Amino acid sequence: MKRFIDENGTLEVRVPTTWKYSLQNEKVHTFQEYEIWKPDAFQISIQESNGEAQLRFQTLTKNLTSTEISGIKYYNFPESGDEGFITKSWTTFIEDRIVLFTLTHSVKQDIDLEPKSLEEKLKEVNQIISSFRIIKHEESESKINSYRFDMFLQGVGATAYMLNKAVENHAFIEATCLLASQIDGLLRIGIVLQKQIENNNTEIEKEWIYQGLNDRKKSEKDIYKKAKELGILDEDIIKELYQLYDDRNRVIHRFIISEITLAEVEEIAYKYYQMQQKINSIIYDIESKQIELGVGMTRSGEDSEENHLDYIKGKIGKQDYFEKKG
Repeated sequence: MKRFIDENGTLEVRVPTTWKYSLQNEKVHTFQEYEIWKPDAFQISIQESNGEAQLRFQTLTKNLTSTEISGIKYYNFPESGDEGFITKSWTTFIEDRIVLFTLTHSVKQDIDLEPKSLEEKLKEVNQIISSFRIIKHEESESKINSYRFDMFLQGVGATAYMLNKAVENHAFIEATCLLASQIDGLLRIGIVLQKQIENNNTEIEKEWIYQGLNDRKKSEKDIYKKAKELGILDEDIIKELYQLYDDRNRVIHRFIISEITLAEVEEIAYKYYQMQQKINSIIYDIESKQIELGVGMTRSGEDSEENHLDYIKGKIGKQDYFEKKG
């Protein structure tokens, strides 16, 4: 299960790592599997409560049966559907708001695809509902920042895992892209950490670790410029990064229309790897400085590889991507 917080910081819930999120009609939080042949959907709707809404809620739920999940009473709506789908819904009051949970489950059975039974799906839904929380307005910003930084770190970890697979398969174009992404991510971490040292705080500035659809873009060159300004990178490394940037563009945009070969791409990927190691060492020194000064968010300690792999599952999405086919 992975942690999820919506864009506005109104709700927190844990859902399966294989579920993707969308917002429908600007108010219905919708979760579905990535595989199109798994059409089940789980939805959450939240309505602000007032006296009139509470009266309607009491009237609506008066004759409904109830289920208790984690100490909260949920009212069960009658099951509905047709020959293709079954719909089950639950509603309750949480933090003076009316919350509606809806599961739409496909009843089509295909032995080859092995869909989950309704009973299995309901057990999953109970886990999800029990993890659901309304975020208090005054905690919203800090919760969102913490969640986004967690997603950012998952992304860094996922690129490391994917990079190992790319190298194993001699997928050097992919390796070049992943190493460029890692360097970008490491420098963003460095910027956050260095600014914490300079400002003597633990603040994580959103602009460096998250970019929404409508947020102003920060390019790689913007990152290089800021890292140099903060003294993280010197002029020599900046020059090397710009050269790698040009080489990477040759790999992406000119592999078909120029003389570049896969063997040359391998060399470029290796140069990127060497740079990634340099940047990684620089960030390690900044982390060590935070620990030494007792400033910022860096803490000593490390996770096992098993915990690391479990941690990045949410960023991978489909769990069978790297399974060896028999």
